[in-house]
Amino acid sequence: MSSLTKPVSESMKGHEISPAMRAVLGQVFINMPWRHIGLYIDLILENSINIEIGFGADDLQSSLAGAVCAAIGRMREKGTRITFHGPFWDLSSGSIDPGIRRVSVSRLGSLFELVEKIRPEQVVCHTGFDPRHHQGHRRAWIENSLSTWTSFVRRAEIVRTPLVLENVWEEDPELHLELLEGIKSPWFGFCLDIGHQHSFSRTTLDKWLHATWPYLKEVHLHDNDGSFDTHFPVGSGTIDFDYLFHFLGEKKISPVLTMEPHTVEHMYETLAGLASMASFNEFVNSRTSGPGR
Repeated sequence: MSSLTKPVSESMKGHEISPAMRAVLGQVFINMPWRHIGLYIDLILENSINIEIGFGADDLQSSLAGAVCAAIGRMREKGTRITFHGPFWDLSSGSIDPGIRRVSVSRLGSLFELVEKIRPEQVVCHTGFDPRHHQGHRRAWIENSLSTWTSFVRRAEIVRTPLVLENVWEEDPELHLELLEGIKSPWFGFCLDIGHQHSFSRTTLDKWLHATWPYLKEVHLHDNDGSFDTHFPVGSGTIDFDYLFHFLGEKKISPVLTMEPHTVEHMYETLAGLASMASFNEFVNSRTSGPGR
């Protein structure tokens, strides 16, 4: 979900990035809504922060391609790497209502027009499945969702930008596995949002990882106590990050790691938390290059 949603100031003069935190920056992306890029552009450029840009429906209804290309051009000149996060509010890739499905496809189509222009390293989307509403017609929902994603996977293949589906309300990995196995492509994968898994899922982290690791191309990093999706700094909740990083190291996979702080303070706290986490450092030291495959 979109992050850094509560801007604090444009100067950040009260914060310092230590050498250890700067080393973490080289290994992660930070999610930020497009509407906040201008507020934080100096911070991004000064520190070559890798950014996952989140686009909402309002963004995609406006003529922003030129502004996005210009901003990303400035960031790439400073060595910033770019991924995208697609719109998700009220969208449903498998909706039983064809009108809702058409709107969902339209929003994703607008996103992919930007993907095709800018060629980010990866693009993250949500399925829109909510078991509280869709479980009763799950099979029809999945068939509709497969129809929706097939064309976007083909577009992702053409521009060689992986499309990954993130877990939100899904209680277990089965729906994602059905979609991923129904559209087999090396450019179609899974994004594990560990905060969503911990707060919304009825399935343990180890089961999610063992089921999805062959498809795992991204992990969203934030913390909570299991009761709600609070997006707290890594290390301040009850998520077992040691298990996560040891698992990734054992499987020798290197998904994109994306922090999802909701405040600038939480961004700094997460950088510090990861910098002091032995399992994270062991994992990134085993990588052969940068954030991602």
